[in-house]
Amino acid sequence: MEMKNKEFIFEPNQYPLDPGTRLIEASAGTGKTFSLAHLVLRLITEREISISEMLIISFTKATSSEIQSKISERIVLALQELEQETHEQSKDLVDQVLQEWIKLNIKSNSIRVRWTTLLLKALEEIDHADITTIHGFCSKTIRREAIELGSHMNPDLITEADNKQLIKEIVHEYWKEQMLGLPELQLKGLQAAGLSFESLVNTVLKIDNDPCLKFNIDQDKINNSQPLSEQFDNWVNDFWESFILNWRNECLELEEALIQKAISWKEMGISNIKPFSTKPRRDRVNELNEWLQGLESKLNSDKSIATIPSYYLIRKNDLLKNYFHPRSISHIEDVNDLEITSLVQPKLQKSIAEVYDSPAELAWQHAISSSLSILKQRKAKIGLVSYSDQIKALDPENTELSREASKIVIKRLRERYKVVMVDEFQDTDPVQWRILNETFSRSSRHFVLMIGDPKQSIYRFRGGDLQTYLTAKNQVTRIDSLRTNYRSTPNLMNSLNILMKPGLKHSGLGVPQLASFMKKETYLLPKNDAPIEIINFKVQSIPNKTSKRELPTMSQVEESIPSLVTNSIIQLIQDSDTNVKPDDICVLVNRHDQAEKVRRNLIKAKIPSRLVNQGDVLQSQASYVLQIFLDCLAKPTDSSKIKLLACSPLLQWNIDKIKDCSQNGELDLLIIKCFDLSEKLQNRGIASCLSELLESKNLANLSKQGQLLGDIQQCTEIVQEAIHIHGLSTKGAAKWLRQQRQLIIDPTPETRRPNSDITEDAINIITIHSSKGLQYKIVICPYLWQSPPAPKGPLWKFKESKSWYFSLSTGWGITRQFIKSSVREAIEESERLAYVALTRAQQKLIVIWSLADKQHNNPLKPLIFGNKIRGETQDDFTNEKIAAWLNNQQNNFKIYEIEAPVTNKISWAPPKIKLPLKLGPIPKRLLDKSWGRYSYSNWISTIRHQNESHWNPTLLEEGKDTEQLNLTQDIFPERLNEIVPLLDQYSNSPLASFPRGPIAGDCLHRILEKVNFETSLTELSSESIIKSELSRFGIDLKFINKVQEGLDRVLSIPLGGVLGNMKLNQLSRKQRINELQFDLSLARKGDPIKSIDLYKVFLHNPDNRFGRNYPELLKELDISSKGILSGSIDLVFTDKEDPSDGRWWVADWKSNWIGKSFKNEEQSECGPIYYSDKSMENQMIIHHYPLQAHLYLVALHRYLNWRLQDYDPSKHLGGYIYFFIRGIPSKQELKGKRLNKNIPGLLIERAPVERILELDKLINRSI
Repeated sequence: MEMKNKEFIFEPNQYPLDPGTRLIEASAGTGKTFSLAHLVLRLITEREISISEMLIISFTKATSSEIQSKISERIVLALQELEQETHEQSKDLVDQVLQEWIKLNIKSNSIRVRWTTLLLKALEEIDHADITTIHGFCSKTIRREAIELGSHMNPDLITEADNKQLIKEIVHEYWKEQMLGLPELQLKGLQAAGLSFESLVNTVLKIDNDPCLKFNIDQDKINNSQPLSEQFDNWVNDFWESFILNWRNECLELEEALIQKAISWKEMGISNIKPFSTKPRRDRVNELNEWLQGLESKLNSDKSIATIPSYYLIRKNDLLKNYFHPRSISHIEDVNDLEITSLVQPKLQKSIAEVYDSPAELAWQHAISSSLSILKQRKAKIGLVSYSDQIKALDPENTELSREASKIVIKRLRERYKVVMVDEFQDTDPVQWRILNETFSRSSRHFVLMIGDPKQSIYRFRGGDLQTYLTAKNQVTRIDSLRTNYRSTPNLMNSLNILMKPGLKHSGLGVPQLASFMKKETYLLPKNDAPIEIINFKVQSIPNKTSKRELPTMSQVEESIPSLVTNSIIQLIQDSDTNVKPDDICVLVNRHDQAEKVRRNLIKAKIPSRLVNQGDVLQSQASYVLQIFLDCLAKPTDSSKIKLLACSPLLQWNIDKIKDCSQNGELDLLIIKCFDLSEKLQNRGIASCLSELLESKNLANLSKQGQLLGDIQQCTEIVQEAIHIHGLSTKGAAKWLRQQRQLIIDPTPETRRPNSDITEDAINIITIHSSKGLQYKIVICPYLWQSPPAPKGPLWKFKESKSWYFSLSTGWGITRQFIKSSVREAIEESERLAYVALTRAQQKLIVIWSLADKQHNNPLKPLIFGNKIRGETQDDFTNEKIAAWLNNQQNNFKIYEIEAPVTNKISWAPPKIKLPLKLGPIPKRLLDKSWGRYSYSNWISTIRHQNESHWNPTLLEEGKDTEQLNLTQDIFPERLNEIVPLLDQYSNSPLASFPRGPIAGDCLHRILEKVNFETSLTELSSESIIKSELSRFGIDLKFINKVQEGLDRVLSIPLGGVLGNMKLNQLSRKQRINELQFDLSLARKGDPIKSIDLYKVFLHNPDNRFGRNYPELLKELDISSKGILSGSIDLVFTDKEDPSDGRWWVADWKSNWIGKSFKNEEQSECGPIYYSDKSMENQMIIHHYPLQAHLYLVALHRYLNWRLQDYDPSKHLGGYIYFFIRGIPSKQELKGKRLNKNIPGLLIERAPVERILELDKLINRSI
């Protein structure tokens, strides 16, 4: 259906498929994804364009996946229809569209067969089709066209979280080297101007994430090659001298001009003109002169200080800041909507603003530009790009890409794709549109289709730009509109058409009238119920000093909103005439804190709720509660921690019980309980221990606190997984959780997003931004009466010059225009957000209106009162005026008034399900507590020594600090702790000063897991891995070279002994397996495996290493296990190219530190000389590594028995190698030495086959 010129109503089967650039405008709920999928179906069949020749782009991965799913479903449905000879008319419009398409096109059986073939091929190829995000498209293009774009443009994609971490590292380096090099008072002055580590990180991140704008600096004053300290004093000095000169010449004239300005404002009827006055009581010029004289006197008398005041003293002066600064005048003009005037004393006022703001502005610019420059170099060096870098790389205006190379890339893209579809086009930024426009829209051979809704352009903070959409709209050859709504009922749709009739006036967008597709449905609400309710919420005005009543503040109105929402919900779900369940209702909010307040109020009313897409569960109250619990298990004797647990939501002791617990013995009982749970944690897990602590009463009380119980359970699962993966002890788990709680990850990983749905039947609470694309039966919008928050600098977008503008001197000059532009854009986006909010409902919409101070730019007022209404009191915004504007003659709207204060009416109780009560089955046997998931670390953690303190195996396993030495001396004979140095001369290990402990050990493990053994560790890819892992574990990057050298020794050393000259870097990928994980069943049907059983196994092969004295130490362990034994072998390899011909070995990396310690770590000795066979054997015994090695060999034995044909353990099972990384010598140090002897740092042992087979039998026993 044609409307005007190039505008049409969309017809799915008549839409032209010939080349051209077109736009489909889809209002909320009009089925744009269906339309897109149907057009893909037509393109595949009617134009015979394969799915591989289509590029389909959407805004997020989630929407891309949804589109792919919808296309697949559409193809399957079409295939089903094509198989049928006759078609019954369907009442479903979707089927009608498909049947009409078949009727129009299937004129012969040959067409039917041909199209079936094309669709089947498309279905096969769809998983590999380019249905992706704009970043995904750019990433693929960069990799495909790496040569034309430059080899440096074939890097790895860095995640948003890692990119932020890299920026933090760079800013930290800048702060340390540049900011801390400034004099203290200069630094304090900059900090007073808002320059901090956190603000600098956020500013650099904001600039780096936006590919559309460049950041420019004042190159006349800033030299990035010079340190900040060498420039800052000069800036302050220059601006100070200019200020002093102008002040002395014009200060009296300025004060007189300000008085005259105050008089003119009073004549206009403006009451509040503070800080100015028509008759000032203070002589501010004299006050500032006295300050200047005092400074001059002090500076002249103290020759040790500079001849100008510090920047901190300048920033501290209140007269410069709040009276003489030009923004003070601008503020009054803005508040009272006055015409912008020029400065009253321009030369002096400008110099005041400069001396106060410009030194900080220049320092900010130096910091930002330096950080961005280093960031660019760093990413290029290690081969990483961020999402925005991908966009910039393909930008036609990218000056780093030659015009010729750009033409080649565009030519290849045009050859690869014939069809380009862009979903959610309103979220496109200028650079993304430049790429698509230059590449495809300017081609006469391509079908280019954009689908979007400008009214839902709400992602300005992510770079989405409405103007880009409007520019593209003017360039297209055809515009079609979707005018059927599939979301809302006819009654609600009619009411929405009335409500939206004025359009979005600030954005300049009309809202088309839509028809509801729904004919028959099950209504939750009575048929005569108004589909839209408008609550006129009146909060009493506050009288001021002159008895004139003022409007309440926004916060005063907000106080009662949660109760108002709660009461509305209770009325809905308790009404006997409705079938409304909590899950049918959604509350839309502007901010996360509003969501939290509404949720808390619903908890008070005992109404279940869930925060949809809200935050990180490890940043929630639940993670703090779990932290308290784990801290108590890690240190059960710490009474302060135990008392904190007692008063936490877990136990909920009141103040009186806390006071008395030390005297009546309850505190001691709780300490004993925590001791007991601490011992059980490793075998039974956190959830079991937590359940035992809570017992039924506390668990019931906790369940009443809304989502807290669900969040605690989710946090417990996350920490439990970390315990299993990293082999954490109780202390390690508490420390890990603390670190994760302090680590803010953006975006939040899926596993850490709260899924605390206490019940599926819960009120949904979600921000408007997150609600886009969602729908709910009943929607409540309680905050649309609020104006958008005022934009904050000091970073402003200057779209005309496609650049960022940095200014602290806001409110006057050019920055004033930036602020006005930002305010206008915020107001425009707020009404688009309101449109999104108002169109989420399927059956009923409840809107709350209220009048508050400084909220006149809210998006709701024009919709319910009209564009022309003026007024500032409650009497100007009545129910009658709402009804008159909406022409509420057919009762489409229910309009009523509620006055504050509002409190919760009653608590809600869900309807009781009437079922007969009966006892459940009674368990016939006790729970087998020996069954569980175990590991080597679990087993060795069971050792005890005389004073019954706990041995932490995780700390012992990967490092050997002083405290560990003392501990092991108590556990093991003194002879095992002695260091037996070699007689040969070796130098210190490059890793001698590398940090000790489990974190450092885990870091080295991860590096060896990820690097390519066959290439040098100094190559860019390996160096990138090393740097990334050092950063991840918080280890100083100064160790990069030492790690490269130390690990190169591991990979390049001849293994010696039975392996002769073999080296790890000679192993092909076919010969090795990194990180072989295993799960072995323990005693499937028999009794638990005990320590004495292991002792008996190790008595076999007594002549092998660890066959004589070690078995006795196994008796010290307290093992009783059945279930699953889990582990991960660092490296498995075969010593021959042919896997069936060689022997297979397990290798394990150990970072144990053996040597002589000194207070100065740099002087400590640790190297091959200390890693003799005897020293390494002692370490093996102390840490029970022989047990670990044998468990690994059993796992390898089973793996080979499963995977290797004709496997024979005596032929194929090689043995184990323990690499003590810090003890391996260099190539030069090995020259001339015989390799048939053991090499320092390497402990190699052939597999004691008989012992391994006996251990395998023990683990697998079934009797």
